[in-house]
Amino acid sequence: MIPTLIRGQKADVTKNNYGLRKLGVGLHWDAQSNMEIDASAFILGQNGKITKEEDFIFYGQPVSSCGSVTLRQSNSGTDKQEFLIDLDRIPTHVQKIAFSLTIHHAEDRKHFFQAVSNMWIRLVNDETKMEFLRFPITYSFTDESAIIVADLYRYSNEWKFNPVGAGYFGGLTALCQDFGIDVEPEITTTLVAEQKQVSPKSQPIPAAKPIKIELKKKQSVNIKKSKMVTATLEWETDKDLDLYCYYVTDNGSVGKVYYRDLGSSSAAPYIVLDGDSQESGKETIRIFRPEALRYVMFAAYSAVSNGAGSFFSLRAKAVVDNHMGDVVIAPLLEINDNAYWVCIAHIDFTNPKEMKISHVESYSKDHSEASPVLYENGKFRMDVGPIEFKDEVDYDIYFGQMP
Repeated sequence: MIPTLIRGQKADVTKNNYGLRKLGVGLHWDAQSNMEIDASAFILGQNGKITKEEDFIFYGQPVSSCGSVTLRQSNSGTDKQEFLIDLDRIPTHVQKIAFSLTIHHAEDRKHFFQAVSNMWIRLVNDETKMEFLRFPITYSFTDESAIIVADLYRYSNEWKFNPVGAGYFGGLTALCQDFGIDVEPEITTTLVAEQKQVSPKSQPIPAAKPIKIELKKKQSVNIKKSKMVTATLEWETDKDLDLYCYYVTDNGSVGKVYYRDLGSSSAAPYIVLDGDSQESGKETIRIFRPEALRYVMFAAYSAVSNGAGSFFSLRAKAVVDNHMGDVVIAPLLEINDNAYWVCIAHIDFTNPKEMKISHVESYSKDHSEASPVLYENGKFRMDVGPIEFKDEVDYDIYFGQMP
């Protein structure tokens, strides 16, 4: 039986498939006949960005610069579009390959992923034609015009699969900007139109260069309120950190999105965690409807099994992106060797046009497992929430039931 994954449930690709050299990645969807949906792939380095524009693979540029990724016509009768991955040809600096779906002229034609069904991505041994992993996207979308479907990523000299299924507003242009392709508004649409021999309706309008703001201790900044906000927790060691997003909705409900509750893009709180990473690097929160929220707070937790250690030494930081050119970085600046919890950044969404991002760096008491709490009025306190553990072994160790 072919393993079927859910969002955030990572799986080995090469570790359990000895001799796998050529990997087929097939994508399928059902949509009305006049809706143009295209598959793309982005070859990414350690920083999550492409190193050259030739490593953005789509129908107008079907082969990567290194020849390791090819978009080809599917012969399976099952997939709408298919990529061939030559694992032996992937350069050593490549850490991830992200696969996406986008809708052409979505805004003009009012075509969005809420009208698309039966979506999946599957992995096939291209030499034996045997499918060995599948990720069906079973949840609904609204007005998103792009989806990050899944990632292949390198970990401990092996390749793993991360089912994402995260929707984006802004289509292919928004994805390109996120992955480091310097584009102007409508420039990607214009490129696509030229490839399809369709005349664009208007000339591209030059865009302001993205603004990066690194907050100082306890500093705040206002940026434009957007349709979607992305926050990532990034760090530089092999320790396991967990990203928590505490929230207050517009009707005063409070809660949190974390590795045991990945949230929803189509129902309150309209927040999704891409999944518990369980390895070094990055975890991502996507906020799909900022107007449905009053406040959010991003916190990080270092699991008991990791032992105490300074979050500062991990070079941990929160990066908030409004997908309108503004990126705010909240770095950790204090050395604290005995805290398991840190609250990093707070966002106030109560202004209809702007959102206020604050650097709030606050730590739990020494060796305290009690979580922070975000209250309905937007204020928070450390060490007053429930104790949370990764597993029962951590619980037993904490309470002295095991040596």
